[in-house]
Amino acid sequence: GDVVLSSRARLARNLEGFPFVNRSTTSDCIEVASLLSRICTENKSDIQLEWIEMDNLDAITTEMFVERHLISSYLANSSHPCAIAVGPELSRSVMVNEEDHIRIQSIRPGLQLDDVRDDVHQLDLLIEEVIAYAFDDQLGFLTACPTNLGTGARFSVMVHLPGLRLVKDLERVHRACEGMSLAIRGYRGEGSGTMADLYQVSNQITLGNTEEQLCNILAKDFLPPVIEWERKARMTVAKDQSQKLDDQTFRSLGLLQNARILTPEEAMNNLGNIRLGINLERIDNIDISTINQLLIEIHPGHLRWKYGHEIEGTELNKRRADLVREKLEQ
Repeated sequence: GDVVLSSRARLARNLEGFPFVNRSTTSDCIEVASLLSRICTENKSDIQLEWIEMDNLDAITTEMFVERHLISSYLANSSHPCAIAVGPELSRSVMVNEEDHIRIQSIRPGLQLDDVRDDVHQLDLLIEEVIAYAFDDQLGFLTACPTNLGTGARFSVMVHLPGLRLVKDLERVHRACEGMSLAIRGYRGEGSGTMADLYQVSNQITLGNTEEQLCNILAKDFLPPVIEWERKARMTVAKDQSQKLDDQTFRSLGLLQNARILTPEEAMNNLGNIRLGINLERIDNIDISTINQLLIEIHPGHLRWKYGHEIEGTELNKRRADLVREKLEQ
């Protein structure tokens, strides 16, 4: 948990006999959703899921679901009929009529790749009890995007790499990703910039490997050396740049404890600095789980849910500062 904030698994699937979502009519999407809703209404397993039509989900909850990566921005902004089946623990979800008919996913805190892989596997089996997948003996599961052909599986981790940034050795991570056919992106995924030294790393290919093999590329080939590099870099910073580290840590802490207006980027970057300070025992009176929670709760949807649906602009930045001060004082 010091380096890996979260683990996620996702499976892309389509229904046999239906055109892909981008070629589907409204009636096709309604029929697909109706068939998939049976995983909630006719489910006899221990897996509990709640069926939610996206049209019935209010704007604030939709925004929060995107911020928690339960649904994609694509699904949130879709105009065709779509839905989500979500577990009570908010870690497992099934997006219906996203880019593919079905996007099964699980996200958990810390390094739990085996657990999220098991989660999506169990959901996959549950769905196969009520529908037939579009499958080809040579190509595997058929998907709207060719890069998802085969297993249709994506495994990803969110990693915190401030040490490697401070010792100017992040290029080593990029080279490792390139050598293992992994994609490394910013905090918000494809096309996003870096904030708080957080990066998403995921497999780029799905064809020609089993789900277990794809998961192991991350869990056994990529992460062990990267975690070691990051930990060594942090110790190097603590030993050779201790004054710079302390200045960064306590400057960020002082700002967040006293700021009355905070932008999302400012809050994120300073929370990332504090997280490093906690891991290197510069700060001992703030729990790291508080920082991990704030990295989610400072986003607009969560703030509107807590403080009022109508807040915008400067008021949103003010409430963000209020929340951060309140959490850091507890």
